[in-house]
Amino acid sequence: MAASTEGTNGHAVAVEVGGVRYPSARSAAQALGVSSNTVVRRCHSPGVADYRWLGATPGRRAVHDPAEVRIARELVEPARWPNDGGARRAPVMDPNYDPPRVVRRVGWLRCMCCGRSHFSEDVARARMCLDCGGAGGMPIGARPSDD
Repeated sequence: MAASTEGTNGHAVAVEVGGVRYPSARSAAQALGVSSNTVVRRCHSPGVADYRWLGATPGRRAVHDPAEVRIARELVEPARWPNDGGARRAPVMDPNYDPPRVVRRVGWLRCMCCGRSHFSEDVARARMCLDCGGAGGMPIGARPSDD
C-alpha cells in the first residue's frame, strides 16, 4: 500500500507501528505516549521504517448540501392558489418518513366568525381568520354583515 503524500483530513486511517496495527494515528499516539502529529509525520517520513500509513488518505470531506440530507428535511408545502371557494385541499408532506406522511392540509376556508374567505395553513385547526382572533390567514373581501 502506498503511503499518502497529503496530510490527514479528519478521516481515520489505520497505522502500523513496529508490527502493531492501530485503527488510527490518534490511537497509536495514545498507546505510544506521543502526539498524533508526531505519528503522522513519522508515517509520512521515508526515513522512519517502523511507522507505516496503511492506506491512502481519503479524498476531501463531502460538502454539506441541504438538498441531499437524509434527515431533518423540510416539509413539502404546496404553493398558494387563487381562491376557489374551498373546493381544493392540498396535503403538506413530511419527507423524513418513508413513505412520506401527511402533516396537515391547506386550502381556502370561510371564517367561522365573519364568513370571509381566507387561506388557512391548517384547514382542520385554523378555522377563523386573523381579524376575528383565529390562527388562519388574512381575510379577503368585506364582511358579509357589512352590507
